[in-house]
Amino acid sequence: MERGKLRPRAFFVTSGVGIDSEQANAFDLALCDAGIGECNLVEVSSILPAAAVETEREREKLTPGEITFCVLSRADGKSGEVVGAGVGYGWIGGRREGEGQEEERDFGIICEHHGHFPTAFLNKKIEEKLHKMAAIRGKKIAGTKLEAKAVEVADGKFGSVVVALVFVF
Repeated sequence: MERGKLRPRAFFVTSGVGIDSEQANAFDLALCDAGIGECNLVEVSSILPAAAVETEREREKLTPGEITFCVLSRADGKSGEVVGAGVGYGWIGGRREGEGQEEERDFGIICEHHGHFPTAFLNKKIEEKLHKMAAIRGKKIAGTKLEAKAVEVADGKFGSVVVALVFVF
C-alpha cells in the first residue's frame, strides 16, 4: 500500500435483520446479525479497486472498535411494514489478449437500494442502477453480484435490515 493511501485488498458482503420493541435496538441487532455490530462503520461511496478480491465474512477478523469502511444499505420500519435493503457490485474492464483470455479489471462499481420493498424489487433496482453507473462512465459492466434481504416487521415491533459491502485492508 502506498503511504497515505487506503486501498482495500479485499471485501465481503454481509447482511442482517433485527426485530425489537425499540428501533435503535432493532438496528443494533441487524448489525450484530450481519457480524459487524462491534465495528465503527464509516460509509463510503461506490468504487472497488481493481485488485480487490471478494472474501467471506468468517475469514476476516474484525477487532471490536475498529474503524470499518463500508457501503451500507439500511431500511427501518414498524409493525406490519416490509423493509428491505440490498447492495450490488460489478466490474468495469475488458479482456486481456493472449493466454486464457483472463479478465482484466479497471475497477468495480457498487450501489445500494433500500426501502419498503421486497427482495425481487430491490434486486431489479440495484441491477438497473449498476448499469446506469457504468453508462455514466461510458463503460460496460462485466457481470454483477447482488445481495438483498427483506422482512415483514412483526406486530408491535420495529425492524431493521442491513446489507453491507465491507472493505478489508
